[in-house]
Amino acid sequence: MKGNLLLLFLFSGTLYFSQKPIFTKAKVTAVNVYRSSAELQNSVNVSLPAGTSEVVVTNISDEIVEKSVQINTNNKNISILSAQYRDDYNSTYFETHNPNGKRIKDSIAILENLSTKIGIERQTNEKTLELLDKNQALLVGSNTSTVAQLMQLTEYYKTKRNEISIAQLDINKKYTETTSKLEKLKNRLKANTEAEETISDGVLVLKIANNVAGNAKMDLGYLVENVSWEPFYEVKGNKLTEPLDVTFKAKLRQDTGLDWKGVKLSLINARSSRNNNAPVLNPWFLNSYKNEDRPSYSSSSRKDTVRTKEIEEVVVIGYSSDFKINENQLNISFDVDIPYDVLSNNEDHFINLKQIKIPADYKYYTVPKYNATAYLIADIKDFNKYDLIAGSANVIFENMYVGETRINPNQTDDKMSITLGDDKKISIRKEVVNDKASEKFFSSYQEKTFTYDLIVRNNKKEVINIDIKDQIPLSKDESVKIELLQSDNADVDKEKGFLTWNVKISPSETRKFRVSYKVRYPKDFSISNLK
Repeated sequence: MKGNLLLLFLFSGTLYFSQKPIFTKAKVTAVNVYRSSAELQNSVNVSLPAGTSEVVVTNISDEIVEKSVQINTNNKNISILSAQYRDDYNSTYFETHNPNGKRIKDSIAILENLSTKIGIERQTNEKTLELLDKNQALLVGSNTSTVAQLMQLTEYYKTKRNEISIAQLDINKKYTETTSKLEKLKNRLKANTEAEETISDGVLVLKIANNVAGNAKMDLGYLVENVSWEPFYEVKGNKLTEPLDVTFKAKLRQDTGLDWKGVKLSLINARSSRNNNAPVLNPWFLNSYKNEDRPSYSSSSRKDTVRTKEIEEVVVIGYSSDFKINENQLNISFDVDIPYDVLSNNEDHFINLKQIKIPADYKYYTVPKYNATAYLIADIKDFNKYDLIAGSANVIFENMYVGETRINPNQTDDKMSITLGDDKKISIRKEVVNDKASEKFFSSYQEKTFTYDLIVRNNKKEVINIDIKDQIPLSKDESVKIELLQSDNADVDKEKGFLTWNVKISPSETRKFRVSYKVRYPKDFSISNLK
């Protein structure tokens, strides 16, 4: 009796350990995209027998962050004992689950073998013909050959060469047909591969204990790398009396090894931080020393730092099915209403998020010290209510592309300025007034006077409002004195040395603004950047 029980135990154990793994495919249903990574949310359906099973979940990204794996099931009869990511799982499963591609590959292998055999036969016949031609010439030229032998040799040569040449025609025809079929099959395989969804070789191997046989549904989530998105704007303007038409887009690219087909996207303006510990402030002690005792630090001492290695492991935990990233009050997220396809090709995919009209106050702005260009600026008040984030923008004004600018709402000013481009119809130049400039030397000091005109002409057909900005030098040394002599009613910022004129200029009108200042400094001083 005991022997029978032992045999039964060994038999059942053998059955258990020889049990084939159960394969199932993960389907990406939603993606939370961070600025440099993404969280893939998958659904998994599998039919489980009672007992312990090995479940191989295919279609897992090669760019997985293993410790971020989360598995949840609402089935109380199921317990997930372990999970392990593998990218080298050996199985015929992947071949058998692409039967169309497998049939084409098998046919290609057969035709390639046949093509090789035909090629060998062609080469053999060609060499035989060469041999016949060579020997026939030798025998015909021999003095010992009789007429009968020559006739016999000629007949043999004629018959044999004719036979091989005809056979060669058939072989060449067969070779051409085989090559054509092979080329068509390769094109079919290429088309079939391109039409298929890109599927990664990565798998999750799960050990699952199930009390009752039946179907099980699991939610699977994990972070992946090689994903990024950035905001991108298209700013259109027609007239200075109309609001800006701003299209907010996302430029998304991914190379995770998986094509995202019909997924719900949520774009999050944050990075998926793995270090969520708030910093701890420690006492700050100064390292004081005498100059002669100043310690020296060699490159080797700087390198002697303690390094820690974080052990990567799979963490299997449950998560609530109603968890939503966009409820995080620390970040701004943008949920895309319609399902999107995003291929794993590391190319830019543009996604329209929203289109809004933003009222703006328009003005021109120039700094003649740097360049003789007038820029059209749009000032936007209450910009925080539009949920904009920093990003580059293409500017189109009056149906013409005028360049690229940047939108930056991360500022403390009460208005946000967007540069819309330069206007060639506004002429600007800076002219030095030489007869008002001077350089004087005294017994203990010297004095220089600088005078120049800022000239602005409006060649447009309408009145313009323009800010003209300039500056005078400042001194950190009390012995160097700067005096502003003339500024033509400019708004003067004495702390920064800025001069600003806000003026309206009529069509075909030219305005001139004179600036003059004097610099006085000791005779034995030199100032390198005084111009």
